[in-house]
Amino acid sequence: MRQNSDGKARDIITMEEYLKKRQAIKRKKESGADMGMISMTAMKLAEILYV
Repeated sequence: MRQNSDGKARDIITMEEYLKKRQAIKRKKESGADMGMISMTAMKLAEILYV
């Protein structure tokens, strides 16, 4: 915990911690999007082959 200008204790994170968290969230979203595209492509392929 750090103190703000008013002297009150607060949870304040550094810019480095913030960026690490954002990058982790972005990577997680990107990997989820990739898996969604793979499964969608697989479903389209299955439809084509089934006919």
